[in-house]
Amino acid sequence: MSRTTSYPFISATIVFGLLLGGFTLPSASAATPNSEAEQKNKAYYIELVRRDVRQDAREIVGEQMAFKQAEADKFWPVYDRYEVELKRLGDAKLALINDYADNFKSMTDDKAGELTSKAVELDIQRTSLLKQYLPEFQKALTNRRAAQFYQIEMPLLKIVDLQIAAQLPKIP
Repeated sequence: MSRTTSYPFISATIVFGLLLGGFTLPSASAATPNSEAEQKNKAYYIELVRRDVRQDAREIVGEQMAFKQAEADKFWPVYDRYEVELKRLGDAKLALINDYADNFKSMTDDKAGELTSKAVELDIQRTSLLKQYLPEFQKALTNRRAAQFYQIEMPLLKIVDLQIAAQLPKIP
């Protein structure tokens, strides 16, 4: 069995498919949004990306973990609670992106510092969420199976981050 197809790792094909499916680097001309409407469109796009990748993530987790029924019965309720919390953090990140878009053209040094601090705090909260739910996933599964789940989940979170980052213009 090759390394990319060995159970339960995400195959390179899946990762590249997710990346190529919606991950595009902005061109130099796209570095500065032309209008408030364009900024709002990007925020809407980011919400769609987040929702689509999270739905795909659920399917990928189920496929890659290949749960036995007893495992699935214990795992999915924990995952559903985790997803609710993750969505709450995603909503906060979307609000932060909207704040960024609203202030993009008139970004002050203080506002840039505030937004950066909030972004770092959201990343810390997401890492804390992963840590908080680890014992619950370990209880629902086993330590080994929970580790397999985290090997799938953590890269998927990073894919969403990359897709969002690729759509945000840099501060001028």
